[in-house]
Amino acid sequence: MIASIPAKAQMSVGAGLAFGSEIEQVGIQADLHFRLASVPAIKLGAGFIYYFPKDNRDFYEVNLNGAYIFYEEFMFKSYAYTGLNYARSKIGTGDASVTENAFGLNAGLGAEYDFGPILAFGDLKYVVSKFDQPVFSIGIRVPF
Repeated sequence: MIASIPAKAQMSVGAGLAFGSEIEQVGIQADLHFRLASVPAIKLGAGFIYYFPKDNRDFYEVNLNGAYIFYEEFMFKSYAYTGLNYARSKIGTGDASVTENAFGLNAGLGAEYDFGPILAFGDLKYVVSKFDQPVFSIGIRVPF
């Protein structure tokens, strides 16, 4: 007799650094990922990146993505993802400031390496919006 073990969804929370190439700013990011138990090759995620101010410019972005894990062997996995992006830019000029908001789309590739209690990750995405730019990020995620 073969006993079946119910599949469990896996969640992870992460933190890291990001670099936006067009705005030329470094930022910190936080994200939350949910890997579906019924379709284990699919992962859903939400993230926030706050870029450190530079030249009187504040910039942040919020992302909602869906990923397809196309390679998973031993401790390494690769995935492609797409999703929605919201970005806000505020440039201060003396007593006044100019604020711009934009909705856009993400398309990217990423990889995770499993170190046991933590996962190291690296992502490269392109944001298509008013603020078109590639964004590179690295960091760690903790599954729970």
